[in-house]
Amino acid sequence: MTGFVHVCLNNTMTERVEKFKKVLTGLHSLPIVITQVDPDAIGSAVLLRYIAMTFDIHADIYYCGHFGHPQNRVIYTLYDLGSILIPISEMPKEIQICALVDSSQVNDSRLEGRIINPIIIIDHHEIDAKIKEDENDNNFMWIDRVGASATLLVELAFLLNISFTKNSQEATLGVLAIFNDTKMLLNATERDVTEYSRLLEYADKDIFRHIYNYPLPQRYFEYFKDAVEGWRIKEAILVTSIGFISSKDADQLSIIADNLIRMTEIQLAVTWAIVDNTNVRISARCTDPSISLYDFLRERFGQNCGAKTSMLGIAEGGAVIKLPTGFWSGDEVSGELFALVKRKMEFLMLEYTGTSLKDKEKDLEVCGESKNNNENNIM
Repeated sequence: MTGFVHVCLNNTMTERVEKFKKVLTGLHSLPIVITQVDPDAIGSAVLLRYIAMTFDIHADIYYCGHFGHPQNRVIYTLYDLGSILIPISEMPKEIQICALVDSSQVNDSRLEGRIINPIIIIDHHEIDAKIKEDENDNNFMWIDRVGASATLLVELAFLLNISFTKNSQEATLGVLAIFNDTKMLLNATERDVTEYSRLLEYADKDIFRHIYNYPLPQRYFEYFKDAVEGWRIKEAILVTSIGFISSKDADQLSIIADNLIRMTEIQLAVTWAIVDNTNVRISARCTDPSISLYDFLRERFGQNCGAKTSMLGIAEGGAVIKLPTGFWSGDEVSGELFALVKRKMEFLMLEYTGTSLKDKEKDLEVCGESKNNNENNIM
């Protein structure tokens, strides 16, 4: 029986590879889009670019967001990624045909209103089944629940008999992507471990260690101090803020949430900040298996939220809420604005007992919140 299953899997992989090659046929360029900046998205995009180049296809990588996380900045600097990664704002509006990696949401608000029509989607996140149904003869979707999207790209590369040079950038970033997104392989599937091991032979071990053991800036500890001093805790739920921050520091929220959820008394940790005086950004972590973090966030913040659960049982999620601007913004009202958001966040996290989701979304529409469902938003 095991042999029969193995044969079926091999046949499926062969069909996938042939479909991929068919979609690439006739292409001279393939823009690659990532909707967030993290090691898995970067590694996946670089791997797909490398694959495309073996087919003599030019591939630019367009990214949403910022290189704000200290680890991402180390990657950016060491590999001079500014030469191959381009901000999404510079993507020509007429370009719609593209590849999308580490995401499957074509209506993502982080695309800044750009319309994309991916002919290749490679992702490892749980999605609605109907998205897979959109695959046809002219596009390629590889969406499997593994620990990292890069795992699927490494599988694809080896199935295509593509070789890697020793200490190559692609191999090093691919290994880092899998290692990072699977929490040092603790959250890895068998496929993640297999592809990580195969690619590790070609990675630069010294650069890998340097990137993974990235330094934290002083302001992280200042933000962490603010989070500790301002937290409120009720029945294993912690909510705290780091105040007003710029978008380049917004990734500090997820780092702080990762650390706060490690407290033995806490099962749900929520950090938030007012970013660029335009929106409230929220990062959440949950270890309580009885709570669906996605449902918890969606009921409180509407559709512009997302969450995923690791195989270690830790759910990671986040949301973005737009703030009213113009007349209601300014330094003279910043204190009142922060106090208002703080009261609302503490109510939603610690006191809220439920209301009509329909009514909640009407309230959020009035505040001008984007209505896109982004699974990877502010994890």
